[in-house]
Amino acid sequence: MAGYDLKDGKYEERHASDDELWSALSVVFTSKSVNDTSYKFGFLKAIIDNLYNVDESLKLNFDQLFSKFGEIYWNLVLKYGLRQKSPTKDNRETSLERILHATVEKYQITEPIPYESLTPPMMIDISHRIKVKCKENVVGALFADTRKLFYSFNKKEEWLQINPEMYTFICKHKVLIEKLNYYEWAKFLEKVNEEDVTTKILNKIDESSKRNNLSVYRKILYDEFESRTCFYCGKQLKPDDIHVDHFIPWSFIKDDNLWNLVLSCPKCNLNKKDKLPNIDFLTRIVDRNKTLLIDVHKPEMKNYQPKKLIRIYDWARVNGYSEGWSPRLRA
Repeated sequence: MAGYDLKDGKYEERHASDDELWSALSVVFTSKSVNDTSYKFGFLKAIIDNLYNVDESLKLNFDQLFSKFGEIYWNLVLKYGLRQKSPTKDNRETSLERILHATVEKYQITEPIPYESLTPPMMIDISHRIKVKCKENVVGALFADTRKLFYSFNKKEEWLQINPEMYTFICKHKVLIEKLNYYEWAKFLEKVNEEDVTTKILNKIDESSKRNNLSVYRKILYDEFESRTCFYCGKQLKPDDIHVDHFIPWSFIKDDNLWNLVLSCPKCNLNKKDKLPNIDFLTRIVDRNKTLLIDVHKPEMKNYQPKKLIRIYDWARVNGYSEGWSPRLRA
């Protein structure tokens, strides 16, 4: 049975060397993987962008995955006008593209708007439609292509569970794997699109996942938890000039998690940029998050674990992010 036809699958529970894990993932980027559409590249990105949203057993539900999948393709198809398969005689689009264009008509959207500008109910509707259609093919296909070493899955129960060995491997090599995926994805899109829409195509893929409006997190941290000073330099914050900073850079996390967000003054936020803070600040944010966990009703803290944050910090360092940043304090 072909991989895409599988209703469920179980990853092989055995030790696999780094070479074997590299080989399994690399199939996605070679001619051995049949790619009539760009779905496998998009689904791999959806998994990687959700790496730090897994629960203790490394599970992700399909709603998490296809919400990200929908966001990626909304921007690629509607914002940038990129086809996701080779043109046919009848110019037929993929199921995913048809869903997106039908959504535009349903909500009477008159011009391309970025995904983050949609209302939450619209986002839920889009991701549900995409999940129902796309889970039938892409989940099993990527499972088979990666030689049953990537994840287990169940289409009926709508979950995916990452192999612990593969999870650690991807986290250690995340930046390189992302670049490989982007490169092969860009080559595919260049092949199936006209030249005029493929300019800066790598940037378009990378920017298909955008940062959310962080004002809600600013309010939680400033008003509810009284974070009234800069997390880094301790300077008193002005209510009308507060920045929300990703403690571990957004470019590595690719998500907005409350447990990774701190309030900072503009100077610290702009100077820190994509650097990792000094290790002393890691202890401080772990302690800060204990306060956030007191309110168990905060869904933003779902699946947070202190040891996970510490591991992500180490993985970012291994992936080449500069560490040791501290604000320059005046004497």
